[in-house]
Amino acid sequence: MDIVVTIAKFEYKNDDEETKAFNKDEGSLQFWVMKRLPKDLNIGDRVYFVKNGFVESSMKVVTIKKDTEQQCDVTNRVWNGNCIYMNDLKYEDGSIKIKGFQGFRYKWW
Repeated sequence: MDIVVTIAKFEYKNDDEETKAFNKDEGSLQFWVMKRLPKDLNIGDRVYFVKNGFVESSMKVVTIKKDTEQQCDVTNRVWNGNCIYMNDLKYEDGSIKIKGFQGFRYKWW
């Protein structure tokens, strides 16, 4: 089942840099680390990203790893937790307005 997550405002710059690098490197993956994995999230589902109060983009889940460490090659930060690896970036039309939240929600539209 597809999920929705919010990108924190203080992460916007990092997100822009990571997305730019992702778009340059065909075949690359992006990842999202969570403390708790959504029990209904499966390979092939999509993760929708809320940024600036709207659903900006989505990506397809290709791998899920529990309790792992992942380093971002762009920002050199290290993340620990449950990791969702994604590809197939699609920009959404920006018509879905959502107030930011922590954690995740299952897609409801």
